[in-house]
Amino acid sequence: MTILINIDSLPYVFRIGSIIKTSKGRLTRRRLGYLIGKLLDEKKLLKIGNGLYSKGGNVFYIACYVYKGYIGLSSALYLHGLKTEVEGTVYVCTSSPRKGMRIMDSMLVPVNMSGLQYGTTELAMEEKRVMVSTYPKTVFDMLAKPRYANYFDMYRALNERHMEKEEWDELLYYAKSSSTTQIRRIGYAMEGIAPGRFTDELLKLSGRKPGASFFFRHKAVNYSMKWKLFDDLSVRRWLNAV
Repeated sequence: MTILINIDSLPYVFRIGSIIKTSKGRLTRRRLGYLIGKLLDEKKLLKIGNGLYSKGGNVFYIACYVYKGYIGLSSALYLHGLKTEVEGTVYVCTSSPRKGMRIMDSMLVPVNMSGLQYGTTELAMEEKRVMVSTYPKTVFDMLAKPRYANYFDMYRALNERHMEKEEWDELLYYAKSSSTTQIRRIGYAMEGIAPGRFTDELLKLSGRKPGASFFFRHKAVNYSMKWKLFDDLSVRRWLNAV
């Protein structure tokens, strides 16, 4: 019976129910619980949640598995090598609202990106493939979700590793497919960094609707007449971050 739960045959992350289902009746929940308990005692497994286990501590891979999403925001910058500090928060972009959870020393923070689940790539990490937003999509997501964004991280990355023409084109594509508020945020935040053609095109699009937009909270402060945008976060203070 033990061979049915040989540690090498187990997925990196798994649920008890899925193992029982694949055993096709050869393994009971009681028997499986006993065998998993032994592996936990031997430090060969980590308990992540109720009925959820992992063979290792790759928190980024675990986050993608649990939330069926991709790593984004400052966590994506870290995986792209554009941020060196290891933080206790892992941002994972999801297709619907979810609750966060703590795993080992990390807090998994799900960010609802419903309708924006694109612009991803796979990166190798600790012998696993982790789904992560591309560099341009990471910037887009940070401007789309200011509640979760660290703009010092964003500007420092942009100053350290300038985006290529193809990457600016990718970001422009995402911007043109988004709302007027998002277009204004991107144009305003990227002015002085992005190519002129990028800023000019967004500026034309930003005037297609009347009224002002807001960066985060609806506060009438730091108004940019050019972009018709109130910036309560003062994001451009980090423009020269290094």
